Amino acid sequence: MPTYRFKQVDVFTGRPFFGNPVAVVLDADDIDPAQMQRIASWTNLSETTFVLKPTADADYRLRIFTPGQELPFAGHPTVGSAHAVLESGILPSESRSIRQECLAGVLPLTMESTGEDRRIFVRVPEAKVVGTHEASADAISAALGAPIARRPAPMAIDVGAIWLVALMEDVESLRRLEPDMAAVAKLSHDLSVVGVTVFGLESGDGAAVHVRSFAPAEGILEDPVCGSGNATVAAYLSKTGMLKDIGDEYVASQGTEMGRDGKVFVRVFNDGRGIEIGGHAVTVIEGEIRL
Repeated sequence: MPTYRFKQVDVFTGRPFFGNPVAVVLDADDIDPAQMQRIASWTNLSETTFVLKPTADADYRLRIFTPGQELPFAGHPTVGSAHAVLESGILPSESRSIRQECLAGVLPLTMESTGEDRRIFVRVPEAKVVGTHEASADAISAALGAPIARRPAPMAIDVGAIWLVALMEDVESLRRLEPDMAAVAKLSHDLSVVGVTVFGLESGDGAAVHVRSFAPAEGILEDPVCGSGNATVAAYLSKTGMLKDIGDEYVASQGTEMGRDGKVFVRVFNDGRGIEIGGHAVTVIEGEIRL
């Protein structure tokens, strides 16, 4: 019975049992895609990843699966898998830059500091607006159970995963959301997005943005701390001109409603053509998986 090294990593946090967990299977070159999908369905986490030898000019290749399908890119699986690769010795733990191959291409990652203080950043695929959905504002509000802002209009933004991004002017209403998940799933299918990421601007010290991401069509009712969702929010802020009120570097909070208290560090540059997301990560489970 073949065995593979396995880690479960909490991402966008430095504390175990907070942030967003990702399952990482290492040295997974001889696991076929159908088995990968079955493992991802079994872990029942928002994403499960598989680390393989690269086929391009990269340090390793990553395949990313939700319980329902493979994704070209996702943020927290990328950060968590890089943490696992560095911790396991596949790459030197003191590495300051690495290159990850995935279906979205070869992406650069950088590390700040080392050990428990290390923050891992990934430059996400260039964001593309694939649709503006002002006409869907009523349907989005109904699915979420609270009104969204009509201006700027909701946008479908592609960073390897396509999220429908909407602004809520009242952060407290955002925190109290109890969406109709069947309606969110239908909306996601109708608009060809993985789900809905909704955000509000915080006031005072601490995080500048508060985010929630819902993807019931992918088997994920609420993603605790979503890297790609935060990247699309950054793109939305840049494309609507709202970023000038926040700054090109900010911290987003996500997952407090689920008791996860995640923090995502965001950087926007080159007039929004470049977006980096990053954060801390900590391993909470380590062992072997048997097939």
